[in-house]
Amino acid sequence: MNSENKGSPRSTFFLLSVLLLSGFALRLFLSRYLTFEFDFNTFRAWGNGISKVGFSEFYDRYWCDYMPGYLYVLWLLDNIHSAFPKLQVKILYKLPANLSDLGISVLIFFTLRRITNLKYASLASLAYFFNPASLANSTFWGQVDSVHALPLLLSVLLGLWGHLIPSAIFAGIAFMIKPQSVVILPILGIFVIRYVVERIKEGTSTLRASVIVLGVFAALFMTVFVISMPYVWDKLNGDNLIGIFREPIILIKERFSTAYDQYKYASLNAFNFWGMFAMWKSDQIRFLGITYQTWGTIIFGFFYAIIFCFLFSFELLKRKELRNLETIGKQSPSGSTDDTGLTIHTSSAVMLILFALFLFVTRVHERHFLPTVVFFSLIAFRSYIYWLFYTLISATYVINLLYAYIKYYPIKFFRPSLLEPYVSAMVLLLLIIFLLVLVDFIRNSFLVYKRKETVS
Repeated sequence: MNSENKGSPRSTFFLLSVLLLSGFALRLFLSRYLTFEFDFNTFRAWGNGISKVGFSEFYDRYWCDYMPGYLYVLWLLDNIHSAFPKLQVKILYKLPANLSDLGISVLIFFTLRRITNLKYASLASLAYFFNPASLANSTFWGQVDSVHALPLLLSVLLGLWGHLIPSAIFAGIAFMIKPQSVVILPILGIFVIRYVVERIKEGTSTLRASVIVLGVFAALFMTVFVISMPYVWDKLNGDNLIGIFREPIILIKERFSTAYDQYKYASLNAFNFWGMFAMWKSDQIRFLGITYQTWGTIIFGFFYAIIFCFLFSFELLKRKELRNLETIGKQSPSGSTDDTGLTIHTSSAVMLILFALFLFVTRVHERHFLPTVVFFSLIAFRSYIYWLFYTLISATYVINLLYAYIKYYPIKFFRPSLLEPYVSAMVLLLLIIFLLVLVDFIRNSFLVYKRKETVS
């Protein structure tokens, strides 16, 4: 990539900053409208409940299907509102999600700034921040999927860049907000393996490399431990050291079970595979003697295995290619010797995993698709076809949110029955996009394999 394309004119940075800040101000204004009142009032009740009874008594005294992570934010918001009661409460409670979307947009810009030109980086950043998908979830509905997506994105990017300890910390934070974050842990494992192998090749001792691995696991564990402790502190009662470690594990297991077992349905308004024929039907229905729930896990596991294997092989081959190119002083077929391909391929892999999780696992809510949109923002610049895919999945997500919203809060004569005939078509569209991007992901992995001999 030439210096002209990767230049950083102040005018572009200034314009991007103005647009993002203006967009943020617009979000604050729009936050007063189209709120999903049930979720909003539930969040307020949880924050107020923690203020009244404390963290350690909260789960015993209040119904709550959330992990502990976001409850700290709700407690803080309740205290802010108590201190400043004149603050517009809907703007306040939607502020974390809107700030998270702003942070995601900034991260998208600086990530793509490393691997492409200023134009594409700016467009992708703005495309996400002004995307009706992120606006519908954070600014209107008032959900917090972007608060989960931000540490998830930080974890993947930091791991990709070799900052393993911070990556593990943000993975722990993401997990303690929404437990489905566990699906990225094997990806972080790839980062750890790659980092250790490279350090050993550079002369680092095996013992020191092992310490690095232990440090990553310790960072992940300590993050989960620290977030959990206020909720179990009163249950310790001078317990021994084993109890200090046991109680957080019990808490996480209970919270995970509560969240996962709350709605035992194949699809919770989600436009996914199950939404075509089993919307709000039990996921314990059997097909060929196997429950829908198990089928969902099998299908997701199948696609996960494919994505993981091709990402792992791509990592090994691409790293070898880059080392060989640096040794002989040549450029890669893409025109550079940087980690452009690794960033794109890893972002694609995580996006596909999250996409498959939404499409095939049961008990999924409509709003859970937002992290997929976030990671797709990192690869949309690749071609006009990818921009088209990005537009289509974003539009489908907005329609899905609208479908769920009007079930509870009808807009004049607009009823879910108007959208129901088109649900299967929209699901098929998502399935086609998923499969096409997956095929392209696999094809790119094979291209690296074919180039291996050329650069050896």
